[in-house]
Amino acid sequence: EQRLFKLVAGITGFKNSLKGLGYFLGAAILAQSYDGALVAMMALVALAWPWAVLKLDGDLGKSNKKVTLASVFVKNPKINWLSLARAFLFGSRDLWFEVPLPFF
Repeated sequence: EQRLFKLVAGITGFKNSLKGLGYFLGAAILAQSYDGALVAMMALVALAWPWAVLKLDGDLGKSNKKVTLASVFVKNPKINWLSLARAFLFGSRDLWFEVPLPFF
């Protein structure tokens, strides 16, 4: 359990570091040229596209068992309320960082 926690923490930290680096690099490229930023983004997508098409499994994300809406919720209502609050919290944070903040 301790190893799993450290692994998840490491992966999450790495993901957040890359996300922050992307914001800074995007801002630096955007400060130089809007068209240059678009070309850089298209180039990165073009680099990732062949790997995604050729290497990713077609069944990725498909479940083997039927999941009902009732099975998503647990019996403890406090955990369900916490999950709902987290969904709105993270949703509002993502909306703020993806929509109005770049215009600011």
